Amino acid sequence: MGTRSRYEAGVLRFFDDASFETSLSMAALFFQEDFIGAGHGGIPASGSPSVGYPWVKKIVGAAPPTLALVANAAGGQVQSALTATSEKQEATLYWNDSLAIDMTKKAVVEIRAALTVPPSAAGVQFVLGLASSWIDGPDNNSYYVEFGATANNSLLVRSKDGVTTNSLAASNAGAAVALDTAFHLFRIDASDATDVGFYFDGARVNAAKSVAFAATGANAILQPYVSVYKPSGTGLATALIDKVDVWAGR
Repeated sequence: MGTRSRYEAGVLRFFDDASFETSLSMAALFFQEDFIGAGHGGIPASGSPSVGYPWVKKIVGAAPPTLALVANAAGGQVQSALTATSEKQEATLYWNDSLAIDMTKKAVVEIRAALTVPPSAAGVQFVLGLASSWIDGPDNNSYYVEFGATANNSLLVRSKDGVTTNSLAASNAGAAVALDTAFHLFRIDASDATDVGFYFDGARVNAAKSVAFAATGANAILQPYVSVYKPSGTGLATALIDKVDVWAGR
């Protein structure tokens, strides 16, 4: 067991052969975030980004929900959490609508995360992947490719490209994938935009040709997006985000 390398769609990728976690991708564009260091201690609010820092947080709700660095967490972690107050709430980590990842350029996003408190009630959502500009509610984003989960804890494969909207049950060897509270590796590979692959801990969990991303031009340019959200009620959800890697061509 150890680090291996593989060419995928013309890109050399180094990965751990046990976890399939990417350690380095030799792509023209490679963004790597491990949330290490004091600079993550105060994630700025949406609309008020800090120069040189890519992330902002969107907080909705008076309780309020939280999105912050976890103190002294191994490897660096950010936690996004709703509260039990009965109200609309959201805690979303994203690039302040600085869209930069072109889905037509063989884009790949890989996120290590744990859903430590799964959605506890109808209407509560967890999503992570790539999406267009922020809008109220993950389902209302104009364009996205992402994993998701609702109150039944089944992992979902989601996409929206202006032509087709998908929300498919993730499946491994014919069995539905249920999320637990441990860390997992989520990878979305659009090396072929006509056959976007969704991988959970290294295993593909959507059928071949089940998801395509047809948007082009400005509509195909997205940003990393991790969110816990509820439109109302007392439901809970908490996510830990350990790393976000994105790579693509130019």
